[in-house]
Amino acid sequence: MNYKKRILPIAIIVCAFFANRISAQDVEAADQSLNTEAKGLYIGGQATTNGLGFNVRYILGKRLTLKTGVESLSLNYNYEFEENDISYDADFNYKTGGIFLMGDYFYTNSLYLTGGVIFNNFQPRLKGAANSDMEYGDITIPASKVGDFNIRFEPETKVSPYAGIGFRRFIGKRKMVTYNFETGLYYIGPPKLNIEASGLLEPTANPVHGQQQRLEKQFSAYKYYPVVKLAVAIRLF
Repeated sequence: MNYKKRILPIAIIVCAFFANRISAQDVEAADQSLNTEAKGLYIGGQATTNGLGFNVRYILGKRLTLKTGVESLSLNYNYEFEENDISYDADFNYKTGGIFLMGDYFYTNSLYLTGGVIFNNFQPRLKGAANSDMEYGDITIPASKVGDFNIRFEPETKVSPYAGIGFRRFIGKRKMVTYNFETGLYYIGPPKLNIEASGLLEPTANPVHGQQQRLEKQFSAYKYYPVVKLAVAIRLF
């Protein structure tokens, strides 16, 4: 009876030891599989809120991936608006994108933290011109004399730091294809404005009147540019 009581704890300890060894070997095998099969150079495309583009990434190992690429977005929106009983034709051109350099640190096999910089091309522009005459008592001022305007937005910094979090999966046993979902923020700083105007609108562009400073103050809260990315890449070697 004493013999059986002694054997049982020893058997449990031995089983637990071998179970832990097998588990550790499985994890090590999985890590080696990732390191040997997934390492390499990948190239692919991406769709983001900062534009469409392509990327090149190099998987160094289980924890670290380096990547670079370019993304670009240009949208145009034409509309009419009225100000002080004068109608205007306006054209809003939203242009952004850039070249990025980043690194991904994986704290699990699929989830990662990412950081780096983008040489950004954020430069929206709003331009327009009066398309109706201005009535001033008995005087009619033609639209051509009312004038036109051109407002350009520029980031405070052309090299913007970036931080985000993402998710990666491989497709197929050979891990030849990978896809990523990522979200993060670029820091672009308070946008700077440049205003040009002609005709009766010309005083709007004069720094003495402070219109540019007032607009910059209104936009100063928009220091961060949120980004959502979906990328797919295939391994070259």
